[in-house]
Amino acid sequence: MALRDFLYPQIEAQLVLARALDVDVVQISQGTISKEYEKVAAQITLSTRDAQRLDIKEGDFVEVGSKIGSVVVAAKLKEEQPESIVVMQPSPWAYAVIESMIPSQGTTVIIKPSKGPLTKIKELP
Repeated sequence: MALRDFLYPQIEAQLVLARALDVDVVQISQGTISKEYEKVAAQITLSTRDAQRLDIKEGDFVEVGSKIGSVVVAAKLKEEQPESIVVMQPSPWAYAVIESMIPSQGTTVIIKPSKGPLTKIKELP
């Protein structure tokens, strides 16, 4: 591992969108500007192996950046998630970084650890 990778860990991944029932339920019952919605929608799912490479744990903040923008969201880890494939709920946070609304096309993103704070919905384009 190069010193740069140790000091500034980051990974390149393909971001895909996937709906989650729990997020939809909160969106309908609490609204999109509620704390509850922010908690479930402002997150990204990545593999535990990718998380190890970034030296992050469940709930840590990460910056997700693409050619069109960047956001800070919480990390959600899954053992069965393929490496270098990350998933976000279709939400204002995802729309701030995706390049195409065509579901079959992923967006290349760079993910790196962040101290936060979480990007607030009112700060999004």
